[in-house]
Amino acid sequence: MSKSTTTMIIISLLVFAITSVGFGLMVFQVSKQGDRLAQQVEALKAEREQENSYNKLQQVFKETKNNRSVLTGYFLESQGNSIDFLNLVESLAPVAGVTLETDSIVDFEDKEAKTHWIVTTFSFSGSRERVQNFIKILETVPYVARLISTDISLQSSSLWGAKVTIQVQILDYEK
Repeated sequence: MSKSTTTMIIISLLVFAITSVGFGLMVFQVSKQGDRLAQQVEALKAEREQENSYNKLQQVFKETKNNRSVLTGYFLESQGNSIDFLNLVESLAPVAGVTLETDSIVDFEDKEAKTHWIVTTFSFSGSRERVQNFIKILETVPYVARLISTDISLQSSSLWGAKVTIQVQILDYEK
């Protein structure tokens, strides 16, 4: 082979090697960018799913606004103290030997005195002595309370019943 042919082969091999290295680097960069793009697509997909979930939640929130208002009306506004009072009365009834039923609970606010009250009516039955003792217990509960009405009646030869309406002040210490 002649010297010029050998030079051309060496130059061709050198150009081929440089081109191959350049091509290899480009393939590597494309692969690297493809992986990065795949990660960004996954992040975007997760973000869109969160947005869709949020939008669906907002829609449910708007659609159920009226239902939530109705449902809120079934609960007392400041339940903490009223629930404690009801739990106390319901736990005292078996100890006093009477069977207790809560007939009604009404929530109201005295605008003039700026006080919040619940009026609760209880029906209970037992022996005459136990019914009278339970009424005394209700008169002395450790709450700001007023007995509004008491009605005692004979239900059978040994069973007495009573219907008591009591008004209990709800104290709100958060204001």
